[in-house]
Amino acid sequence: MATESAESICSKIHSLLDLLPLFTDPSLVPFIDGLYFFYEKGESSFHGPEGRVVRVGNHPRSDGNLIGRLRQHYFGNKNASVFRKFLGGALLRAANQNHPCLSPGPGLGHWEKQDARTCERCQPVEVQVSALFQSRFKFRCVEIVDRHERNKFEALLIASLATCSVCRPTAHWIGLSAYSSKIHKCGLWNSQHVNGMIMNSNDIQRFAELVKNSYKKESL
Repeated sequence: MATESAESICSKIHSLLDLLPLFTDPSLVPFIDGLYFFYEKGESSFHGPEGRVVRVGNHPRSDGNLIGRLRQHYFGNKNASVFRKFLGGALLRAANQNHPCLSPGPGLGHWEKQDARTCERCQPVEVQVSALFQSRFKFRCVEIVDRHERNKFEALLIASLATCSVCRPTAHWIGLSAYSSKIHKCGLWNSQHVNGMIMNSNDIQRFAELVKNSYKKESL
């Protein structure tokens, strides 16, 4: 089994994903199981000159919920979507590091704490986050029906993208204001799997097959 650098793998991931259409509406995805890859306006890199991947996501504990998971990001709330929680917290911190909804510290305030209720001050942030998804984010999807394989590739893809030394966030990326240092370091809106094992040549070959099969459905 050949060993490849994280930089080579990251380049191949971006090139393969570029074959797929970009979506802004979850309801347009033509399958119900798979991984999604978010792109953010203004964020590009050497391997993604037209847009770098900024988040890899999944519906790891259920089948048939890809579209539902995407809708939670676009239209849900911060307790149903860790992506919304990260994004809203970064917006609050960029505006005011001492914002009361972030107190007593990073990840501990009621906005960033899982299942904590929002207050009157931060409820408008949900509207702001939804607007940002509509205006600044697009996504691609790769169909992976088998849950075990889907979860495996989620972890491998996140680690491979996070480890690449070439693809770094821009200096103005709002993710640099997120509470998790892992987000700052890897340039992804992901905190899990970022330090895991990266893909090998066999994984890349299988991922290429999955992309090809997804393209056939998405191009109909």
